[in-house]
Formats: sequence, C-alpha cells, structure tokens
Amino acid sequence: MTEEVVPVMCYHGGRIVMHGRKPEYNGGSMEGILINKSTLYPDLLKKMNELTATDPKKFKLIMKCRFPTSGSDYVALEVKDEMTTKMMFGLYPRVYSLELFLDCFRINESAELEERIVREPMEMRAEGGDSLSSSMHGTNKDTVTSNSNHLLDNASQPRIPTCDIPGRTTRSKTRCLTKLGATGPICGLKFPFAEAIAKDGNHTTDPIEVENMEVDSKDNGSDWKISDEEDAEDEDEDDLVSDSIIRYTCRGFEDDPASGDRLLHEGKMFKDKEALKQSLQEYSIRRHVEYEVLRSTKKIFNVRCTQKGCPWQVRSRLAKRLQRFKIKYYGGDHTCSISTSVGDHKQCDTKFISKCILPLMKRKSTVTPAEIIVWMENEYNIKISYSKAWLGLNKALKKIHGSWDDSYTMLQEYLNAIQEANPGTVIQLLTNEKGEVREFHRLFWSFNACIEGFRHLRPLITIDSAELHGKYSGSLLVATGVDGNDSLFPLAFAVAESETEETWTWFLGCIRSSVTDRDDITIISDRGRGLVEAVKAAYPSRLSSHRYCMRQLSCSLRKEFKDETLVNLFWEAAKKTEACEYDETMKILGDRNPSARAWLEKVVAENWSFAHDGGKRLGIMTTNIVETCDSLLKGVRGLPIKVLVGKTLSRLSKIFSKRHEEGSRMLGMMTCSVESQLNEIVNLAVQHMVEPYSATIFKVYRVNHRVHTVNTEGYSCTCNRFLISCIPCAHIVAVCMSLQISYYNLCAEYFTSNGYRETYKVKLNGVGEETGCLSVEGGTPITPPAMARKRGRPASVRINKGLPPATYRCSKCKQDGHNFRTCKSQPVSEIQIENRSCSQNGIDERVTDSREKLQSRPF
Repeated sequence: MTEEVVPVMCYHGGRIVMHGRKPEYNGGSMEGILINKSTLYPDLLKKMNELTATDPKKFKLIMKCRFPTSGSDYVALEVKDEMTTKMMFGLYPRVYSLELFLDCFRINESAELEERIVREPMEMRAEGGDSLSSSMHGTNKDTVTSNSNHLLDNASQPRIPTCDIPGRTTRSKTRCLTKLGATGPICGLKFPFAEAIAKDGNHTTDPIEVENMEVDSKDNGSDWKISDEEDAEDEDEDDLVSDSIIRYTCRGFEDDPASGDRLLHEGKMFKDKEALKQSLQEYSIRRHVEYEVLRSTKKIFNVRCTQKGCPWQVRSRLAKRLQRFKIKYYGGDHTCSISTSVGDHKQCDTKFISKCILPLMKRKSTVTPAEIIVWMENEYNIKISYSKAWLGLNKALKKIHGSWDDSYTMLQEYLNAIQEANPGTVIQLLTNEKGEVREFHRLFWSFNACIEGFRHLRPLITIDSAELHGKYSGSLLVATGVDGNDSLFPLAFAVAESETEETWTWFLGCIRSSVTDRDDITIISDRGRGLVEAVKAAYPSRLSSHRYCMRQLSCSLRKEFKDETLVNLFWEAAKKTEACEYDETMKILGDRNPSARAWLEKVVAENWSFAHDGGKRLGIMTTNIVETCDSLLKGVRGLPIKVLVGKTLSRLSKIFSKRHEEGSRMLGMMTCSVESQLNEIVNLAVQHMVEPYSATIFKVYRVNHRVHTVNTEGYSCTCNRFLISCIPCAHIVAVCMSLQISYYNLCAEYFTSNGYRETYKVKLNGVGEETGCLSVEGGTPITPPAMARKRGRPASVRINKGLPPATYRCSKCKQDGHNFRTCKSQPVSEIQIENRSCSQNGIDERVTDSREKLQSRPF
C-alpha cells in the first residue's frame, strides 16, 4: 500500500517572531517538500538539518508549527518529540499543507548568554515598560529593524535593559550590559565598545557596568551618550503598565510560572486601580493561588496570600504626581503549595469573567454560558458555575451594547437614523402615554429592500413568533417569504407584548397597509392563539387564503393519539397531489383509527392537503422556513431592543449583498435551485410515452405507472404537480419535448434568474449601534414596558415542531420505548445485590464447612 505523504512548507534562513502565542516568520525563504506521514521525530529533524545545511553538533534547530485551535486562531506548536510530531502530521488532511518554521542557534556559552540578554527586554516589554527594539538575536540589521515593529507596538524610544545583579534593588540607577562579539550586536544597536571587543576576540560573561547611560531619542538610537543625572520618575515610567498582565505577561510565561513572579516587584506602575486588580486576579488564577484584601481605598490597595506563612504580599498606593498606582512593597514569591484546584476560584468573579470574554464576544455575538464555562476551563484550567458564567455574560453584554433601559431611551433616535439611511423603510412605534411617561408598547419594522424585493416573489407569507428572553418579556413576530431560489426571505418584524388575536391582527394589518397590498396572498401559520381570527380580519378577501402548517398539525395529532404510524400516514396523505391517492391513504388511516380520521376531517382537508389545496400553498408545506429564521436571529433575542433591531439590519444587509453577488453569477434562465429540479424532471420525462388524443390533449404514461392527461390549453395535468409548484411536471415536459416547445417559458416569473436579481437589487445601508443618545429632542424619552420576563432559563433555540419523538432507552433494563421511571423490570442494581448476597452466602457456607472439618480432624 502506498504510504501517505504530507506537503510541508518549510520556512528557514530567518527568525521566528512571536505575537503572544501566534508565530510569524521574518526573513529567509520558503521551500515546499513532501514528507511521509509516518515519519518519526529523529528522521524529521535529520531532514530539516539537511534542508537548512546545519551541523547538529554545532547548531540547535528549533521547529515550530502553526497549530489551529478554534476558528481562525492558531498557536505555536514546538515539534520536539514523537508526540508533537504526531500532532503536527495529524493536522493533514484537515489543512491543505503544514507550515513549519525553522530557527537555529549555535550551541555554545556565548549563544546561550546572547539569548538570555535578548529575552530580557522582551520580558520587560511584557511587563509594560519600554525595551530595546529587537527580534530574536538576529545578525541582520534590516531584519532586526523589521522585527521590532512586531515586538514593540507602543515603544516611543529604545531603552537599555536592566540586568538582574545580586545585591542590587530595582531602584538602582546602574544599568549593565554584557559583552558580545562585534558580529552579534544587541537588539540591532551598535555599541561604542564593540570594536574593542572585536579586537580582543574573547567572549566573557562578566557584566560591564555603565553608569547612568541612556539613549538619545533624537539620534534614532544609533549612538549612545552618557548623562550625569537620571530622573527617578523616568525610571518609574519605564515600569509603567499601560495594559493588564492578561495580554502581555501571564499568557507568555505559562510554561515557567516562576518567571512570572518577577513581573511583580517594587516600583511597578499601573495606570489605575482596576488595572492593578485585573493583573493580580489574572496572576493568581493562572497559578491557582488565592489572596485576601487587607485594605482597599481610593488610594491604597493591599493584598496578601491566604496561606499562612507565605511571604507573598503586595502593597500599592496611588502616586500623587503621576496619578498611577505603584507597588510600594512586594513580599516575595509564593512559597505555599497550590491553594486551589481546578475548581472555582475566589478571585474569578463575574466582573473578571466579563472582561475576559469581551474579545470572544466581539468575534462571536452568540456566546452562551456553556461556551464560557468551556472557554474558562481551557484558558485558565478552572471550572466556574453556570450562574457565574451567565452573570458574567450579562455584564459583558452591558459593556458592549449598554443597558436594557437605556436601549429603550435611545430607540426613537436610532429608528430615525435607520429611516434616513434606508428611505422607504416602514416603522411603527406604539407607546402608552402615562402622564409624562411614554411606556413602550409595540414596534413594527420592515426595511425598504425587503418591501421592494417582495414584489418579485411568490404571493405567499408564513408567520410565526419567538419568545424574547431578555430582561423584559415580549414576543418577536416574524413574517417571511420565499425567493426564487427557495431561500429564506425575511419580510417584516415586530415586537409585541404577547401572542394574542389583537397583536396578530395588528401585525398582519401593518403588513397589508405598509408592505404589500396584494389580495391574492396565501398565509401559512400554525393554529396558534387568535391566528385564525386575525387572518380573517386582516385579509377578508376571497382571493386570499389561509393554510395550516403541516408540521404543527402532525405534532397535534401525535399529542392527541400518541401513535407514530398515524402521523406517518398523515404525512403521506398530505403530500399526495391526486384526490384518488389521498382517499386511499385516508382509508388506511381510518381503518387504523376512525377517531383520528374524524379529527383530521374537522380541520378541513384544503387547509393541509396538496390534493385539495388548489395551488394556494405554492409547494410550501410548513412554516419551517420561519424556524430557519431562528438561525438569522439566533443570539439576538436576549439583547436590548435597540441592538435587536440593529442586528436584523446588519445581518440582512450581509444576506442581501451575498445573494446579489450570487444573482450576478447566474448565467442560466432559471435560478440554481429550479435548474436542478428541472434537470431531474427532464431525466424522468424521457422515460414517458406521449400519445395525442387531439391537438391539445395528450396521453402520457410510463410502464407500470398510472396514465395522466395533459392539456396544452393552459397547460394542466391530472397529476396536479404543475398547479401546486408552478414548475412543469415530468408529463408536461414530455409533451413539450415531443412538440419541441420550450418548457422554460412555463415556469413562473419569480423562478427566473432575472427575477432573482431584481429581488436583491436594492441595497441595505447599515447604521452603527453607537447611533443615538439618552435624550430625545422634542419629546419624552421612552421607558421600558412594565412587564419583566419570568424567572428561569429560557430556551435559546426553537424546538423543531413535529419531528418524530426521540427513542428513549431505559437506564435500568437497557430497553427502548420507556424510561427508568416507567420501567417495570427489576433494576440491575437489585439483581447484582442479590447475586452478590447469594455468592456471599455460598462463601459463608463453604467457610463454615471447612471450619467444621478442621474441628472434627484429630490432632
């Protein structure tokens, strides 16, 4: 069997630059090679040494692979043993090719020293202070300069790193440099004593003390100057932490927790008290140690370790001149054991969680508490409770989108901004005037692009509702159409207090008066509260029709009779397009359960059967397309109302743009969905025989199938499929092919690619969520509704109605069809106990017999 090979893109000749956990490669070249997937680590290392032409006795080769984690994120996986080699090759074929970064270091004392010196400024930068502009001890000045852009984002000028010298405090003004060869400049800067070192030719590790040395920022850092004085405040600013340790510190030193303790020291500066607390929380959570607050005021924050005898203690105070918090005393590293396990942590409160998940929520708006629990466990190795995750999520939502109460206050101005950006948009905002207070009552909105696009769609609207699970109660009403490519087309939205006949009548009235005034509309809905009466009130014309959702009807049938066979027979009868086939199926259903047939006949067959529909449903069986709308609105039903309206606008804008591009790429006469259906119909039509009865009537049949009659006057067929779907059936296509007539002209206009392009012709213009203010000029601000949402955890995803029930398996007897509460068999545990007791009795009997034999034996 041929061994599988993996394409590997090898980067060599440059340097690896780390951005947090993400690796990037600077300089060098890239070469693609094929490696067997079963290659072991020693063989891989040997191939990489041959590729880079390095001697393994003199150089150490570092291999790092870009390893994907979630979405588009990735981290650096160092390939250093068999396990990491298998992990790297395991990415294929999930990724098309592997990316391997190679970096080599000389194996000698000076190289190790050089690496330590260069790592020192990086650690200082991780603390928040300035550092020398450097990459990983590169020898190319141009390469080093380009790498510095990645490592130093906010460094205003290069600074000399402070070496750790025993016996010296961090307040010492003496700075130290280590002697290196002339060919190895430190951090891309040329020292004035480099030539002396080159002449000497010897490398030493003894530090050279340079008194009061700093860089002249006006000279671009190329020369050094000696200053007689150094301001103590400037030294404090070098230790200034402009951002929390979350971003720069702890995540970069997870493999070496001891190195992280050096990031806390006397003189460390933080921009405010919150940054200090956030850093201490991150530090303690990652190391699974806890602290207690000794004193906390506006100017003082003192903490110590909860374990007795541990010297770890931090005392900080607000510096008056700089107005920044400064560590005045640091007790030393933790000497205690880990005080917390992987369980919950004292310092991991909801405020800390909300700050941590802010970047996650900005990338994904539909974050759930369960996902936050998993993320915190993966990131910090702690398990938080569901309630803590939920509270942290709500605090993060408030930081991103604002509070629910402020959302109602800014709603009026935000709606006005939407109408200005999208002229023709229909918005109706109803409020209850209670003295000087305007209380929110209902809101209806339909965008101009949706109104114009519906003119090119089939005359059919499905309506459904979804419960809001934010701070205040309410229902989201949705009206949806279907475009020519059989895709979802959201038409109108509304937020009302509940689902009643009054609210449905108001919602349908807004659609008829503002969105479409067509009388030949078909409304598909479930038989919810007040829906039947509301449709009759909003569309009294005989041209309009009301049909029931087949899925909801099957769900009611299952609940009423608890027979899955009856439900399957109902679906067969509903899908039949001919009356004779419908009658045969209903007869079988009635023979099985006469009450079920009588129950369905009360509903009236034309409301749910294709055979008696008369083509009003246009091929749509259920409101399942509104269930698909849950994916459009997933995650937004728990957001403030202003954000909810904004999310519908932004997501619809993306959908319209995407489908507009799809329409421009359609080259055929029909849409892609209809073209595929016609291809299947044509393949079936060629199997039929066509015999003319007259000039306009034809007999069409297939072997072992029923004979159908096609009338070319108006193009009708006895199978009724063309009447139901407005797409020619196989019998009509067979006649058209025999007469050499194009069957494309028989398809409805809304199925054409031109109609699809017209549907999404109008562009939706987005409006930023920051639009709006807390005060409304010329009117009283709107207040939230009086009714708050009921307590409890709401469902975030709609249940798919009418699906077959899940097969339950009993946990006691392991049989299907019931659960452990209704199980009539003896529990397994009792059987095991009886068996154990029987076996134990047998053992006791054998022991007793043996004892009697011993007692009866003569000595």
